[in-house]
Amino acid sequence: MGRRRQAGRRSPLTAEERILGAVLDVLADHGVDGLSIRSVAQAAGVSPAQVQYYYRTKRDLVRAGFDYSSGQFLAAVAAAEPATLRELTLQWLPLDEGRERRARVWLAYTEMAARDEQLAAEAARIDEELRQWFIGAGVPGPQAAMLLALIDGATAQCLVLPLPRRRELAENTLLAFLDQQNLKVTFDR
Repeated sequence: MGRRRQAGRRSPLTAEERILGAVLDVLADHGVDGLSIRSVAQAAGVSPAQVQYYYRTKRDLVRAGFDYSSGQFLAAVAAAEPATLRELTLQWLPLDEGRERRARVWLAYTEMAARDEQLAAEAARIDEELRQWFIGAGVPGPQAAMLLALIDGATAQCLVLPLPRRRELAENTLLAFLDQQNLKVTFDR
């Protein structure tokens, strides 16, 4: 007789989800240089052949890891329900350990995109989508581009600071920029 799943219990992770989680772990802990089919297989507890079934190349692993991490980011932002641009901006920064992991994955993706034309084009497309989203939310075009650049720079700078000092950096850079530009965008919930 089959067992019924108890209400509220999550089903076990699929092999692909374990692999994607392992990609994030390896990227966050060791960067692009530490990422390989073998390192991901070991971290996921699967065979290298199983990793290659889903992802043939290192580029595929990085892209899939970034997409997976981005999905987690969007879900976290949606769950936080930011009401203002200030709140949304703070969601972006690695101000806690979970967001730090995500930022390390972004940094690894950016590092590889700087050397790979295909990933660079994809990164540029994503940045343009984000810029257009900010514009659609009421941020003027030049300020939207500056805001994205500040978010990227502040994210990288946060990663070299101890966690307790990161909020101060956010207040002195991004939040100060929003105040100086008088960007007081609010979002409908």
